Amino acid sequence: MLYTVLRGICKVIALLIFRIRITNAGNFNKTNGRCIICCNHISMIDPVLIACFVKRKINFMGKKELFDVPVLKNILKGVGVFPVDRTGVSLSAIKYAISLLKEDKVLGIFPEGTRVKGYDENNAKSGISMIANMSNSMIIPVFIRSKFKLFSKVEIIFGEPTDYFKEIEGRISPEDHAQIGKQILKDIYSLESKLN
Repeated sequence: MLYTVLRGICKVIALLIFRIRITNAGNFNKTNGRCIICCNHISMIDPVLIACFVKRKINFMGKKELFDVPVLKNILKGVGVFPVDRTGVSLSAIKYAISLLKEDKVLGIFPEGTRVKGYDENNAKSGISMIANMSNSMIIPVFIRSKFKLFSKVEIIFGEPTDYFKEIEGRISPEDHAQIGKQILKDIYSLESKLN
């Protein structure tokens, strides 16, 4: 209920202060069951904007520091955000993410782990590959582009649902996970070329 109400309010505000353009949202809206949304990260409001303009609820990972503020903590929990420790391997966050996906829910992750200005394959994290593999989930790359100034354009483009493990036979190694993480990040940024 809280998610629906806040999404509606945020959507109205976003349409008033930005020029929103959504491309290929059907790639996500038509999905059923578990999947992972993976997006580049340029602003704190990235997850809000993505959630506002799709039909399915997205459960985002959020840095644990956000949960130190009591009121914000309650709101975040109410809309399905859960904490992740970015300083190391957050096993509790990984386990929770997998449990969500096994319930056929949608997980939202920013694979670079923090806000960045542009593409750098070294920012790719392998954890997302591990989560996708352990939960048998498809990944949908998403790219967002904007300067986030008043009345500026915000462009969000969704890629195709992708199984990053279909070409791998046998046990997936840590090196495989690292390479898949880099490929996911590359696929996210390649979507920019499809924006006019």
